[in-house]
This record gives sequence, C-alpha cells and structure tokens, in this order.
Amino acid sequence: MEKYLPLDVSSFQTMISGNYLYIDKTRYIYDLFSKGGRYYFLSRPRRFGKSLLVSTLKEFFLGNKELFGNLWISSSDYDWQEHPVIDLDFSRIAHRTIEELQESLIWNLSQIAERYSVDISKAPTLSDKLVDLIQKLSYKNKVVVLVDECDKPILDHIQNVEAATAQREFLKGFYDPLKSMDAYLRAVFVTGVTKFTKTSLFSGMNNLNDISLDSRAAQLLGYTYEEITEHFMPFVEDLGYELDKTSDEIMSQLKLWYNGYRFSEKELKIYNPFSILYALDKKKLSNYWYQSGTPTFLIHLIKNQYSSIENIDEVEMSEDSLNNFELNRIPLVPLLFQAGYLTISDYDVSNNKFKLNFPDYEVELSFTKFLVEVLSGTSNTLLNDLGSKLTQALHENDIEKFCSLLQTLFAHVPYNLINREDYYHVLFQFLMSLLSLEAQSELLTNKGRIDLVVSSTRYTYIFELKLNSKPEIALAQIKKRGYYERFLHKGKQVILVGLAFTPKENGLQLRCVKEII
Repeated sequence: MEKYLPLDVSSFQTMISGNYLYIDKTRYIYDLFSKGGRYYFLSRPRRFGKSLLVSTLKEFFLGNKELFGNLWISSSDYDWQEHPVIDLDFSRIAHRTIEELQESLIWNLSQIAERYSVDISKAPTLSDKLVDLIQKLSYKNKVVVLVDECDKPILDHIQNVEAATAQREFLKGFYDPLKSMDAYLRAVFVTGVTKFTKTSLFSGMNNLNDISLDSRAAQLLGYTYEEITEHFMPFVEDLGYELDKTSDEIMSQLKLWYNGYRFSEKELKIYNPFSILYALDKKKLSNYWYQSGTPTFLIHLIKNQYSSIENIDEVEMSEDSLNNFELNRIPLVPLLFQAGYLTISDYDVSNNKFKLNFPDYEVELSFTKFLVEVLSGTSNTLLNDLGSKLTQALHENDIEKFCSLLQTLFAHVPYNLINREDYYHVLFQFLMSLLSLEAQSELLTNKGRIDLVVSSTRYTYIFELKLNSKPEIALAQIKKRGYYERFLHKGKQVILVGLAFTPKENGLQLRCVKEII
C-alpha cells in the first residue's frame, strides 16, 4: 500500500497505524537510552519534528513494541519494559499569566495521575504534586519524564523581559524537585528551541546531557540525502512530472532549497522536514518553513544588534557562545542559530569554532527580505516593487535612477537610527543580496576596506558610503586607495560610486556620483 506524506503528524501512533511514511530513527533512540544514558536536552528549530520524537519516546518507554514491529529497534536487544510516563507539552499548556500556567500544569498532572489511577490531590503545591506523582508512579516501575517545547511560555513573553523572567522563574521552581528524584526516574528528555532554557530552567540537574550539538543527535530529526532517495523517490518523481524535470534535477533543486542544516562537528547536512514534505505534497518549490511563522521579537533584536549580522557568512563562534545567554542580554546571532535562521556551515577543529551561514535558499531568500523590511521600515509590497527596479537600474548602469530609488527606500529608516552610518552599511548589504546580485561587504584590501562591491552581468560596482558628507569625498576615497585595481581585469566594466546620506528635518537626503574606469 502506498504510504502517505506525514504533513503535520506529530503522533507516533497515528504515524504507524495511519500508514504514513515514517523514517526510522529508532537506532539513534536505542543508542541514547540503552547504554546507560538517561537525561537529555535537545534544542532544535520549530517545526523540525521535536513533538514526533517525544511521542515516539512515549510509546517506546510505554513498552508498546507492536508499534515498532517493522523498525530497526524491533530486532535489537532492547528489553521493552513498561514505564509510567509523565508527558508535558508546553505548546498545549496555557501560559498567558503565571496563574494560568500554574492552573494548567496542575490540571495536566492531575490528568496523568488519573490515567494511572493515582491520587495527588492532597499535595499542597504544584511542585509537591509533581513529586507525589513521580513517587506513586514509581511503585509500578521507574518513571520517564518527557517535556516538549519547554521554552514556549518564555518565548511567547520574550518581548517583555519582566514577564518572560517571571515565567522562567516559575518553571524553574516547578522543575527543581527533579534533581532530587533520581532514584525514581528511568529517563528525562526535554526539548526546546533555545538553549537558555536548559541552563536557566534545569540548572539544578547537572546530569541533564545537552545533545543539541552532539553527533549522536545530528540526524535524529530531519532527513538526510540518503533517507530522501531511499523513501521519497515516488514523490520526487511526481514533482518532476509536475515541473517537467528529471528526478536528478528535482533532487538538485530540493537540495538547494531545503538541505543545509548541520547540528554537529560531523559533516552531515539535514533537509528541513517541514519544507520538504510540503514541497512534495504541493508539488511546488516554495517558502514553507519560514512562512509558518517568524517571531515578532526578532524585529526588536535586529534593530538593536544589526551590526552583528553584517558579513554573516564569516561569523565564527565557539560552542559556549552559541549555548549560553540570558533573557536580559540575548545576542542576536546565537538566537538566530538556535531558531534555525542560521546553521553550522563549517567547523574549525584547530580553534574549536563553528562557522555559521544561512542553511538553505529558502531561509536565505526569506530572511534577507525580512531583514531589509525591518531595517528599512518599508512594506513588503513597496520592497517588491523597488527591488526589480533597482536591479534593472544596475543592469543598465543607470546610477541616477538607482540612487533615486534608494532615496525612496531609505526614507523609511526609523528616525532614531538615521544618524548611524553602520546602519546604512548593513541595510545596503542585505538589499544587494536580496536583488540576487553578487555582493561583498567590507572587502579588505592592502589599503583599506571597500564598503561594498556589487557585480551585475556587465558591470562591477564599487560603492563607498558616507554619512553627513559629500558623495565626491566618498568617490575620492575609492580612487585614492585604488579600491578598483583588483577588478580591472575581470572582464567587466568597473563603475565607482560615492554615496552620501545626509539627515534632514523632513527626512533623509541621498546623493551620489559615479565614475567609469
């Protein structure tokens, strides 16, 4: 019987009984829990399969071997003991206020207790109810605690640091008893998007093993190239038929659009599972994961930390830098990494640092557009209209028209940022990237740094940007320092452009001059 694509299926039982296509990850689950491993934390971007994994672990620890009959683990030596499971999914736990969060958690624990015919009503506090539940369930067997999306109550309030901190402190108090319950527990598995959740909420559980950047979990979620070719080829062929392309051509396009996530030092790239499933189902290569929701709190962080994402393809960070931050000082780049907008592109073993970049074309295109909209303060409609006109102007070497269009776009820059030269540098860089032109920012030469080099089909443009100055001064700097010399023999005409931004009472004035070499 033909398998179905598991769009938005997060229940393992539904996946198996409903004849959905399940990619067997049970060998990795076995490796985590059959060799002494017990307590884990896993961070992954939203819509990456965390809930399905937690559901799989629930059935695994409940001992429901019949659901795993056709999977790798069924032929292993796993003993299939039945363990009581406390499963908490914070995407379904109300948390608009601390009071609502407490009531919802009490109700969830009571439901689990009722499921096992256990009474925890006499325990006076929420933490006491958790302790009481674990102790009473342990009479059956050691208990498993599964916590999915544990940071959602915090992330949903992150624009209000005080409210987010209150949610975090409340949850920390709720989880604190776990550190003293070791004798009663078989396993604890916690998922989230952000790493500060692990360090803040579970600081007392020193044995909670963070496997987010561990090679053992590198392909625990998402799909590898081999998994796509082994299980999805009928759907790939259908997509090829729809687009009038060969299967090889479709695989190449799918790789460009959706394959590029890397979660460890190991050179293993993962396809975004949400996007690949939707692309195969709708028979169209498009933006799926990004459109499913971009956190609004990113807007505030981008406006305040825009300089940290300039030359994003050259960013290098240690594992500690990627992992550790707090609510009152959230660095943009590590958050973008944890949220899935950036991923590991390379690992330098000599200095133990990860190089970051956009994971794939879907995210690069969509997030770059989002960045330009946020930094320029303009609308999606206006940006689409201006974008095509800006590209045409550069292809035609019409710098006067190009600068006039820039004036329209930059007129929307927020007033409090209008006097920041570095702000225009970053905005200009991402704007050029959005136009699908080859752009290099802050290019180092032996005489200084070129603000931006942009290449079209026929021309190489060298831009120098100045604030509260004259465009002629910017142009003179390019010529004096010979920024153009390395591009003279590339087969394209070289155009030098000086841009000057001057804040005025009624907005921003942009002037430009050019010279052809």
